[in-house]
Amino acid sequence: EMTESTPPTPAPRPETPPGTPQPPATPAQPQVIYCAAPPKRRSFFRKTIVTLFGLMVLLSIVMNVYLAGILAAQFQGPISRSTLRAGDKDNEDIVAVYGITGVLDGAAAGGFEMFYKEVANDPKVRAVVLRVNSPGGGVTASDQIHEMVQRLKTECGKKVVVSMGATAASGGYYVSAPADEIFAEPTTVTGSIGVLMGWFVLEGTLEKVGIEPIVMKSTSARGWKDELSMFTQPDDRQRKHLQEVLDKLQDRFETVVRTGRKGKLVEKEVSYDLTVGEGDQARRVKHTEIEPLNGKIYLADEAKALGLIDKVGYLNKAIDRAIELAAVGKPAVIRYAPRKGFLDQLLSAKAGQG
Repeated sequence: EMTESTPPTPAPRPETPPGTPQPPATPAQPQVIYCAAPPKRRSFFRKTIVTLFGLMVLLSIVMNVYLAGILAAQFQGPISRSTLRAGDKDNEDIVAVYGITGVLDGAAAGGFEMFYKEVANDPKVRAVVLRVNSPGGGVTASDQIHEMVQRLKTECGKKVVVSMGATAASGGYYVSAPADEIFAEPTTVTGSIGVLMGWFVLEGTLEKVGIEPIVMKSTSARGWKDELSMFTQPDDRQRKHLQEVLDKLQDRFETVVRTGRKGKLVEKEVSYDLTVGEGDQARRVKHTEIEPLNGKIYLADEAKALGLIDKVGYLNKAIDRAIELAAVGKPAVIRYAPRKGFLDQLLSAKAGQG
C-alpha cells in the first residue's frame, strides 16, 4: 500500500530577542575583467612618412625595370624579328617581310631605313615582301622609301614583291612601283597617282572675332615668303608658281611609275565633258587626260587591267611568289618591324590581355 509522503518541515529559526544587533552583511566581491591593452595610436605624420617611403621604393623598382628594358632593347638592335614560316633545317635563306603602314612621313622613312640597313648586306635575305597599307603622305618621305626599295633590287640583288592591303594609294603606290611584282587584294584601293597641296585660309574669319594678323616680310622676299599663308589668299602670281611646283612633282611621280612598271603599264587617253563656271557663265568643255596617271583610284581588277599591279591575291601568295622568284627552296619567312620601346611593349601586352 502506497501512501503520499509529506516533505519534512524545516526547523524554525531561533528567534532573536528584540534589540539584539544584526551581524554586518558580507560585501559582494567585485568581478575582475581581463582585457587587452589599448592599441597605440600612430600619429598622422608617421603614417604619411611610411606611405611616402613605400611609394618611393615602388617607383624606384618600376624605373629600374624600365631602364633595364631600354638597355636590353638597345643591345638587341632597333629591329625585331618574328617567324611567320619556319624553313628547312639545312636552309639558311630568308624572305624578309616588312610593313609600310599609315601616313608616310619622316618617321615612316626612318623606320624603313632601319629595316634597309638590317637586310641590305645580309646574304641570307634573298627576297623582301613589302606589306603596303598606306593612303600616302609626304612627297619627300615617299621618295626616300622608293629610293631604298629600288636599291634593294639593283644594288643588293634582292627580289622585291609588294602585297597591298586595304589601301596603297598615292605615296603608297609611289613606294610600291619599283617592285618586281605587285599583288593587291580584291578590295584594295590603289592608284591616286597625283600630287596635291592644301591649307586653311583664315582671312575673314579672324575679322569676325576681332583679331587682325600682322605679318612683316623682308623687302626682297615679300612677294613669295607668304604664298602659303593662312591669313591671305595667294595672288595670281603665287597660284601660278604653286601650280608649276605641283606639276613638276607630278612629272616625277609619273616617271617613277613608268620606270617601275616598264613594259607593263597600259596608258590610255580618256575624255570627259565638264561644266566650267556657274550660272550664265557656265559652259561645257572637253577635258582629256591620261589614265591611270590622272589621280584616279582603282580596285584590284581595274588596276590589273591598267598594269598597275600584276596579280590579285593575299599576303601568302605574295610570299610564295617571292620564294619562287628567289629560287630558294623552303626558306624561313621572317617578319621585321621597328622595335617598340619597353613601355610600349608593356602597354601593348596590357591591351592584348584586355
